[in-house]
Amino acid sequence: MRRLLALLILMAAADCFSQSTPTVADIARRERQRQRGITSRIIISNTSTPAAPAQTPTPGTVPVAPGAAANAAAAAKPLGVTDNKGRDEKSWRAAFQVARDNVKRSEARLELLDLRIKDLNRQMLQLSSFYNREYRMGPELTAAQKDLEDARKDVELARKTIADLEEELRRSGGPAGWSR
Repeated sequence: MRRLLALLILMAAADCFSQSTPTVADIARRERQRQRGITSRIIISNTSTPAAPAQTPTPGTVPVAPGAAANAAAAAKPLGVTDNKGRDEKSWRAAFQVARDNVKRSEARLELLDLRIKDLNRQMLQLSSFYNREYRMGPELTAAQKDLEDARKDVELARKTIADLEEELRRSGGPAGWSR
């Protein structure tokens, strides 16, 4: 009896093991099959699109084929979207990128000069010789502070350039997204 019960349990376990969950490969295979079977439900035909109104030539005009008029309009119109001044998105983005690079460069220079002044102040406090402290470090510190003020002006000028570019873009009628 015990042997029969053990045999039944073993067979049930083997049956459960054979019905394991599908592997990732099986799931991927089924998904590929499903995607192959998907078709578009939108059907475009001549009846689903509105017909162009018939144009009757007026006296004194030359009738033009509909395809020729579209080709002439496409040739006259620029390929990309432009603003009122004729500048496209690519030129605006390039101008803004140059301005942003100038701001980053100016801010990095400002930070370096600030660190330089802090280092000079630390050196001045550590020097015990009055001669070195006043006559050698003093002019260096003054020159570094002047450079720091110039760098601050450069940062403000670079930020103002970006603001001016944004204003120019707004006035020219270009989308605001061209500034990003």
